[in-house]
Amino acid sequence: MSKVYAYITEKIIQEMEKGVIPWVKNWKGQKAINFVSRKEYKGINTLLLPFPGEYLTFKQVQEAGGKIIKGEKSHMVVFYKWDKKENEDGEMVNIPILRYYNVFHISQCEGIKTKLEAFKTENENNIIAKAEKIISDYVNKENIKYNILQGSDRAYYNPNNDMVVMPDIKQFDTSESYYSTAFHELVHSTGHEKRLQRFKTSKNQKFGSKDYSKEELVAEIGAAYLNNTVGIDNNNVFKNNVAYIQGWLNALKNDVRLITIASQQAQKAVNYILDIEVVAK
Repeated sequence: MSKVYAYITEKIIQEMEKGVIPWVKNWKGQKAINFVSRKEYKGINTLLLPFPGEYLTFKQVQEAGGKIIKGEKSHMVVFYKWDKKENEDGEMVNIPILRYYNVFHISQCEGIKTKLEAFKTENENNIIAKAEKIISDYVNKENIKYNILQGSDRAYYNPNNDMVVMPDIKQFDTSESYYSTAFHELVHSTGHEKRLQRFKTSKNQKFGSKDYSKEELVAEIGAAYLNNTVGIDNNNVFKNNVAYIQGWLNALKNDVRLITIASQQAQKAVNYILDIEVVAK
């Protein structure tokens, strides 16, 4: 198995040496927007809001003639408000001050009709049996929550509740793209402290940080290994794998040596997912 891993890693490096490859998001989904203003929530708010679709403040719910379903909890939205403050030189300067407010998803409300058209999943993508078995065997063995959220514009792993969230397979350009993305998130899940403990040893997992960038390399290289395991060798999927890796290497000042380090951790993650016991020599 290690020879296969080495072969794929070499293919990734060879593809990268051909030049910059643009990364393409390979699925379509609904954005999170405000029900009244129709403006899209951006930045960190895309991570704070759990569902695609429309959100309202408590006041907007009342003004729309609706009410919050009993027991439903709000979600935080953050923004910067600019304020003037005197600096050390006595000059008045604009200072960004972080503010927040709470919103409810329209599904948490009664008496309010959506203004959005029903989300359509147009691609008739087929199930890949080998890939489905890997996913189901692993998530069942590890008791990981694996949620498919139709219309979602995001795919992610949340270590706090040990949960993977994926858009529906029909939202993806191809079946292969769906499984490659799912494998990426499952590799992330192996980093949990009750598994391979990559997150425990990371000092900073904030988006864009060095540790975060390295973890993304591990997840995408691991996804490439799993793709090969189930026979996914679609050229577009592979190029997108490489483009994603290339992007994070650029964030790490293009240190190609990191591929070797990340590939070793990716091997451990994939062996863990496949329940392969590696005997140290």
